[in-house]
Amino acid sequence: MKPRMKLVVIALLGLWVLLFAGCNQGAPSPGGGGGGGGGGNATAQDVGKVLTAANEQLYRVESPLSLAGLPVPVLGLTPFSVGLIPQDTASWSCTDVTVTGDARDPDGDGIPANATYNGKCTWSYSGSGGSASGYWEYRNVNVQDPNNADPKAGVKVKGEIDWGVTSDTGHYTSTWRIDRHDLVRSGESYSFTYQGLWTVTIENVGTYTTDYNLKGTWAPDDRERPWYAGTMNATGSFSGTGPNCTNGWRANVTLKNVHYNGTKIDGGTATFSGTDCNGNSGSLTIEWSSSQVCIKIPELQEPICKDN
Repeated sequence: MKPRMKLVVIALLGLWVLLFAGCNQGAPSPGGGGGGGGGGNATAQDVGKVLTAANEQLYRVESPLSLAGLPVPVLGLTPFSVGLIPQDTASWSCTDVTVTGDARDPDGDGIPANATYNGKCTWSYSGSGGSASGYWEYRNVNVQDPNNADPKAGVKVKGEIDWGVTSDTGHYTSTWRIDRHDLVRSGESYSFTYQGLWTVTIENVGTYTTDYNLKGTWAPDDRERPWYAGTMNATGSFSGTGPNCTNGWRANVTLKNVHYNGTKIDGGTATFSGTDCNGNSGSLTIEWSSSQVCIKIPELQEPICKDN
């Protein structure tokens, strides 16, 4: 692989790392719904239950997207859920956790009708692993159920999540602006949209940004088991900057008729193209069949294939 192609691949891998940094994928099962309309106080556990349920919905298309090289951006849950609690000596303080709008859940899927959550938790930790402290804040995080009469209707999420950590090794802050994280049922298929901006600052290193815009559809093979197997089509654009990448990098992706059979991708194509921090461009295409996976790079005469 030529140097410029390596740079593009590294940039793409860096994007996926940033999208997953700090996310809790081991979330507990969703709980019940909240109260009625209006505004009022909520507990950290209430918010954790709602965001866990939202994650479960958003994560429905995770397997085929991940296998195609596009992990789903999921909501950070700590510390409003019970995940990632330090094992040694820790203290937590959650204040001003509020909910406004309609937090009712008529169809019992864990997704409120249309509720907005605000709150902040601070924490400190000390033990065998050293010491650390930090915060986790939700700002106007809105969670909506597209259809309160259908528990399989999906979810819509938008808002901002901020967090920071100070430890023996330095200071880290992040702001995640969620413009749209939607997964919505339409007839026998689903449409999804993931749009947002992630900003990460690491002490003595610098600031990284990642902007993402991914849209697509998921058509299940079996309407009775909509999340087991199906066909995905999607397009996305991504861009970012970093301390040594002030001009920025860009990447585009297209998924065409990518079929997931419940355990693996057995058909379709994924096309990636991008420009690295120095303005060098490159592209590659991945093709799946039931027996092979092949990567095609323009600079190479023959594809690189392996058994599927």
